[in-house]
Amino acid sequence: MNSPSLLSFLDAPVLVGDPDGRTAYVNPAFEACFAVSAEEVKGQPLAVLFEGGVREAVLSAVAEVCEQGASTRFRLRHSGVGYAGMASPIVAQDARVGFVVLLFENTAEHERVHSLHRQLYQPVEELSRLLDDVAEQKAPEKVESLLEEGQRALQRLRRASEEFATLLAGRRGGPDEEGFDPAPIAREVVQRMGEEFSSAGIAFEGRVPGRLPQLGGDPTRLEALLRQALRTRLAVCVAGAEVSLAIGALERQGIPSVVFRVVHNSPDSSGENAWSEPDSVVRLVHELGGEFRVKQEADGSVATAIRLTALSE
Repeated sequence: MNSPSLLSFLDAPVLVGDPDGRTAYVNPAFEACFAVSAEEVKGQPLAVLFEGGVREAVLSAVAEVCEQGASTRFRLRHSGVGYAGMASPIVAQDARVGFVVLLFENTAEHERVHSLHRQLYQPVEELSRLLDDVAEQKAPEKVESLLEEGQRALQRLRRASEEFATLLAGRRGGPDEEGFDPAPIAREVVQRMGEEFSSAGIAFEGRVPGRLPQLGGDPTRLEALLRQALRTRLAVCVAGAEVSLAIGALERQGIPSVVFRVVHNSPDSSGENAWSEPDSVVRLVHELGGEFRVKQEADGSVATAIRLTALSE
């Protein structure tokens, strides 16, 4: 496809591949969005065009197309931009001769819909689990604790439902613009993860202030970040180890932020450069627009500081 075609004039990124999973053509929009040269990538395996989760999403979609011979839809995020993708087979003379991938940039409304889906799905799953747990309990104090947890999940579900109604009515606004206090989310994570650490024989301490500066973005991603950061410690620490999560507000050059400091002292963390955050944590930090730093302390413990910029008052 060296000569100009209609694909060259599309504003949406387009990728054409051959049956062996190699790149046959990318249009100018694809070159601009993914910072590649059409000549350089021609004939190259698809895997070299993408990184991390984007690579996984595209390769999975293409594999499904090649296996089933039918179009498939998928979603991905690259350089802070969300895309809705469609991969389809190319058929000539009743034989599949390749595939085409078309990417559409998501609008703010699309992003809000998918964010709300996540916000609705998680508390629904939690309420279902909690009701099952309540049905199995006989100790009144445990039932009371579970019911309180269920009330918190119900409040989150109600907030997301109200935001969905706002979106369907065509009105602007919503949690992503108004911001949210991360303190209640952090306290819930501390309570839940404290039980998991206790079961593993690992000492865990969480220090969360009553209120924190408002953060923008998706609250469910912050919750996922904190859970993932703590669960990676749970996976590597041994019984008798200590893990802590301390959260506080910080202002640097007039810019407010919230800092989450996770520390663990498992024997596995001793030595220089013995610890690095997994890709799942790094990805969530970047999706929230934050930054992080890992530091080896003098006592052998490892501290990771995650800083998220707060909304200005």
